[in-house]
Amino acid sequence: MDLNSDSIFSPAIPSEIHGVKLLRQTSDVKLAELGVTSWPLWESIPRKFSWKFKKTETMYFVEGKMKVRVEEHHKEGEALELMAGDLVVFPKDMKVFVDVTENVKKRYFRESEIEESELP
Repeated sequence: MDLNSDSIFSPAIPSEIHGVKLLRQTSDVKLAELGVTSWPLWESIPRKFSWKFKKTETMYFVEGKMKVRVEEHHKEGEALELMAGDLVVFPKDMKVFVDVTENVKKRYFRESEIEESELP
């Protein structure tokens, strides 16, 4: 599956905050088009941790809430709150601090390590 920001969000226009692309209240049509229900499920209880995205990652929040602060913009007031209904893309190599404030369930898709153009 080839997911890039243009295909993920088209025709909707996402917000971009500190390099993170965000679409609130994603439509069922868009979710079906992306095949979100086939993506792996990640769950977490409230906790805090840091994370570095080794690949571009797209996520859809099914339940819960979390706050994410991009390392370069780490002031508390600059946290991005993600919640059920949000479709989000974090770019490769981004470092973040995560604060899961309510139990979270999210679906995620990571870009392939091998680009389709490199396949035999």
